[in-house]
Amino acid sequence: MRNTFKVSAIALLVAGGSLVAVPAYAADLSCAGDIGDQVVAGNLVVGDGVDCVVGGATVQGDVIVEPGGWLDATSVIVEGDVVATDAYGVLLDGTSVAGDISVYSADTELGFLYVNDLEVGGSVAAGGVDVEVTDSTIGGSLTTQEANYVDVVRTSVVGDVSIDGSAWGVSVAGAIVQGSVTVSGSARDVLIGADADGAADAFANTIGGDLVLTGNSANLRVAATTVQGAIELSDNDPAAAFGSGVAAGSVVGDYTGTAPGVPAAGDQAIAVTVPNQAPGELIWELEGSSALVDLGVAEEQLDHFEASGEIVPIRVQDTRAGNPEWSLTAQVSNFSAGGDPVSSKYLGWTPEVTDAAGGAVAGAPVQSGFDGGDGLSVARTLAGAPDGHARSASVVGADLELKLPLETPRGTYTATITLTALS
Repeated sequence: MRNTFKVSAIALLVAGGSLVAVPAYAADLSCAGDIGDQVVAGNLVVGDGVDCVVGGATVQGDVIVEPGGWLDATSVIVEGDVVATDAYGVLLDGTSVAGDISVYSADTELGFLYVNDLEVGGSVAAGGVDVEVTDSTIGGSLTTQEANYVDVVRTSVVGDVSIDGSAWGVSVAGAIVQGSVTVSGSARDVLIGADADGAADAFANTIGGDLVLTGNSANLRVAATTVQGAIELSDNDPAAAFGSGVAAGSVVGDYTGTAPGVPAAGDQAIAVTVPNQAPGELIWELEGSSALVDLGVAEEQLDHFEASGEIVPIRVQDTRAGNPEWSLTAQVSNFSAGGDPVSSKYLGWTPEVTDAAGGAVAGAPVQSGFDGGDGLSVARTLAGAPDGHARSASVVGADLELKLPLETPRGTYTATITLTALS
């Protein structure tokens, strides 16, 4: 991986942050394309046949998707409900919906509801569409009716889960449901904590109430699922097949395979889902309120001008899986004062690590080219960390030393440092 950015050295200037007014809409807003970081004080309406892409917005009313509309929303806050009827599709990825989500299709089977990494204050209901709910929390219930297929993965539901009539199957893995789970009338694979062959999924289910499986007419597998109440089985053809890791307070009805165990006795059951580690990233940012390095006025020595200072410290954060090695290098452009350039070889440094929590190690000192060598006119290592370093942030910096020949023309010089992260 290689990431590069440029800042200024002698006048180390970078673009600073500024307050930007976020536009607010005092009434309903009809989406006509892309909507960014803004506040909609009323409802957000996605019209018939409109593709609406939303990123970072806050909707203080409801989101309404009309027939044929397509909502693609990322990092949104919806203070009301999300309602879609005969929509092309609804995708909600990140942040929250305070109310309910309702997506139904009466005239088509091409629609979808995809919910990912979302906190839902109310309930989720869908019918006649594809349904995927992943890495989310639902404060009410989850209900689907004649959905094409339903996937519920690594999701917590405070109320009940009811999945009825899914023609293309059901998969429930990593679900924590405080209420009961009912799956009925499915004509394809029903996989509860299991794969299609019956092996236990890595993400087990925990159900506080009952697990009810009734009227399913295809491959029905249950594994890696703890049911505090009863497992109730009826009118399934073929009968449910139990694999490893099934536990229930009781079982009523026909099944094959491994007999379920009994949940551990206790006043409370505790369940938590640990997801796959995110890929992470290697990032860095300037540390401190000032983004200027001022080496001041160079002082005349016996045979050269001399100036010194420190670069703005840099905070490096590595969140990548496996904590692989990284290095941060720098190269300085020639100095310029409006006339002929002066070589950056005359600039040297001594790197240092002021906070080594992330395992950073300072690079080797580089002398000014006045004393020999190329100085910082070629890429030099500021700091790095070995493979398997500590998973935290480090702060790195460097003391600068500039030595210029006495014949250097007078003026105020600037140069540019290019920092590059390598891994």
